[in-house]
Amino acid sequence: MRRSHNSKSIAPCGLYCGACIDYLVYKNCHGCGCGCGTCAASDHHKRCELYKCCVAQRQLETCAECAEFPCSTLIQFCYSPVWLHHLPVIENLRRQRAVGSKEWLKEQQDIWKSEWYLQRWLWLQKECENKLERSREESNELRPSRP
Repeated sequence: MRRSHNSKSIAPCGLYCGACIDYLVYKNCHGCGCGCGTCAASDHHKRCELYKCCVAQRQLETCAECAEFPCSTLIQFCYSPVWLHHLPVIENLRRQRAVGSKEWLKEQQDIWKSEWYLQRWLWLQKECENKLERSREESNELRPSRP
């Protein structure tokens, strides 16, 4: 992935990694722009359809640079009923287009200085994780047992 401003904190999808629960709380990720191969970003890159399309296939830094922005994959990602914290991605990417990634990153750093706001954002991410876990458990309960 080319990084014109040398930041690991800008995810291709439009999320700001500096406000991510993996980065801040679990401390197992260096950001989506990391290529170290040992943090959570590495596994995420393998599973994330947006990363595969944007970075691996199209060699773009973010979806904001794509001629097909916003595509149906990004729209589905944004409006996921489980991952509610994805909601701002399209507007984040529009803002990146308007001011550039470097300025957007500076804006994000300023926004997330509010401890009150950041704690509520982290709470929302934790709730999304809990929803996913409950959904997985319910799916397992609904599966017929094999003889």
